[in-house]
Amino acid sequence: MTRVKICGNTNYENARLAVDLGADYLGFIFTPTSKRMITVGKATEILTKLPDFKNTVGVFCNQPKKEIAAIAEELHLKILQFHGEETALYCDSFMQKGYEVIKTFHVKDAMSLKRIAEYNVSAFLFDTFSSSHSEKGGTGVPFDWTVIEDKPYVHDKLFLAGGLNALNVAQAIEKVRPFAVDVASGVESSPGIKDPQLLQAFIENVKGVKKAHERKA
Repeated sequence: MTRVKICGNTNYENARLAVDLGADYLGFIFTPTSKRMITVGKATEILTKLPDFKNTVGVFCNQPKKEIAAIAEELHLKILQFHGEETALYCDSFMQKGYEVIKTFHVKDAMSLKRIAEYNVSAFLFDTFSSSHSEKGGTGVPFDWTVIEDKPYVHDKLFLAGGLNALNVAQAIEKVRPFAVDVASGVESSPGIKDPQLLQAFIENVKGVKKAHERKA
């Protein structure tokens, strides 16, 4: 079954609702330039109220290793997402320390994935390329999914992002067959603030794909 990652969480109410609706992963962005950036203190406050939820993802972008390690230790993070131009060696240094690492690739065309084989990571996240230096994601625009159709080895550990919403997520799952889908802007009323109805519709539509397959079987 396709998993769901709700990213860019900034408050407890939204995070609690996402978990209650069936989200498998919660993403918290610690990059200062992001519109969805959260402080360590605020993240601690939220996660303290969700003691049984384990799949918390810390999202970072081109940040010093010591800074990331300090945040990960303070929040007891097990999963790190690197959303910038981090090298394979950079990612591997955290894999060697026992973290699960999700490496983001910003997809513009097939050439955007030419170096993917260099990375020995837990999972990949494919997001839409943006020319903005301050915003590496959350564009609300899908990329051309056909560029990964000839990469079957990727699907089993792929987090698909980029312009997903309740209206297109079922189609995305059918076409791409990702391990998980990742959404931020597609379920928001404003950056970092989730819309309860959009959030519910998105998660229900992801879970609905599984139910449809079960009926066919």
